[in-house]
Amino acid sequence: MSYNKYGFGFRLIGAAALLTLAACGENSSESGSNQAETVDGVAEATVVDAADREGTWGDIVYGDPNAPVTVVEYASLTCPHCATFSKDYFPEFKKKYIDTGKVKLLYRNYIMNRVDLTASAAARCGNQEMTQKLMSVFFARQYDWARSENPLDELASLARRVGISRTQFDRCVNDKDMHRHLMALTKTASEDFGVNSTPSFFVEGERMEFTTFDDLTEMMDKAISDAN
Repeated sequence: MSYNKYGFGFRLIGAAALLTLAACGENSSESGSNQAETVDGVAEATVVDAADREGTWGDIVYGDPNAPVTVVEYASLTCPHCATFSKDYFPEFKKKYIDTGKVKLLYRNYIMNRVDLTASAAARCGNQEMTQKLMSVFFARQYDWARSENPLDELASLARRVGISRTQFDRCVNDKDMHRHLMALTKTASEDFGVNSTPSFFVEGERMEFTTFDDLTEMMDKAISDAN
């Protein structure tokens, strides 16, 4: 199977809510294609054996693991387009496809920079349910913490609101095994699937190329029909 290097970013344009053909990292200095070799010096990153480890390792799973259609999202917590998808599009997508048992979405971090690495490690501080809450909160308040003089304190404050103590938060963000794990996910995305911008989506292994939410709906409906 071949993969192109096509990424998607999102913004609201009036009532039309169009998706735009732009993405964090695409043709810019933010590009994550070499991040596995540069962030925190973990060039030999490998997926860590997460048995009996604190936190959420591997895919962040939304929906029924046995749902007939699988969507994979590669995203960065410091990417504004990813935050827009999370805030403005994901609730409708979740209601229409995930909550009905038709689709499961697998979220995979794609690390863009050191702040992204810290936020991603913090977001995985807890079980799947807690991680999903943290992801939602971090994306919703991205504009504030990502531009703060002290992003760590801002993230810790947000995490505390959903039940993560500062002690637990500090332990999670300083977990070097989790750092290596996150960089391994990024390296695999770049080298095996051609991901070089965020957010990027795959449905049943095929990269999705769309320009509007209606296009996305049409593609999802077809995938669900083909799976039945």
